[in-house]
Amino acid sequence: MIFAVVEDSRSQAEVLKALLKSEGYQVEVFSDGESFLAALPGRRFDFYVVDWALPDISGDILVGKIREQCGWDVPVVVCTARTEEDFASDILRQGADDYIPKPVRYMEFLARVNVLLRRVQGRTPSLLRFGSIELDMEGRRIRLSGQEIELTQREFDLAVVLLNNIGRVLGRDELLASVWVREADVDTRTVDTHASRLRKKLGLAGESGLMLMSVYGQGYRLDAVSR
Repeated sequence: MIFAVVEDSRSQAEVLKALLKSEGYQVEVFSDGESFLAALPGRRFDFYVVDWALPDISGDILVGKIREQCGWDVPVVVCTARTEEDFASDILRQGADDYIPKPVRYMEFLARVNVLLRRVQGRTPSLLRFGSIELDMEGRRIRLSGQEIELTQREFDLAVVLLNNIGRVLGRDELLASVWVREADVDTRTVDTHASRLRKKLGLAGESGLMLMSVYGQGYRLDAVSR
């Protein structure tokens, strides 16, 4: 499951990212509304956490764009320093599922996130298909042409990030931060090693209908190909 966190405070964003990572989620942080909106059309996130008072674009516009492009099934939580009852009601009317007052109480934040996830689990498919690959998010399993493929924890996490970003170039540093966030003793060569293993295990040289390409000087891009 991949979270988008739109938050201009670097310290706040890093804490929220660490909290969500500790629960086993993938997290991508955007420091302003403009960069988030630029990424939104080509990305698929499972949960959005939005600061209502960004310096460049207001929260109501961001929430509206999320609903317009992603529909109403995906959870959206707003963080705001304003707690007036009328204002809170406006946030919910404009499309947010919940709001969290600032300063954020982190255990409350996780509790609210988990409540929303339980609410949507009944309508969110746990099985996702990409070419011949079937991804079981709930069971953390992956199958190729119906056969279960044994992956390590990090291989599975890397596969999830790549599969959810088909057609997009992902930098090695970006992949390292997403998958190995708490491991200080790893470098970008680890990304290359795991990518090579996934290419073999999951048929990412085209056999599965997907091809994992190395982009010189940048990172990796997973593309759909005809078989």
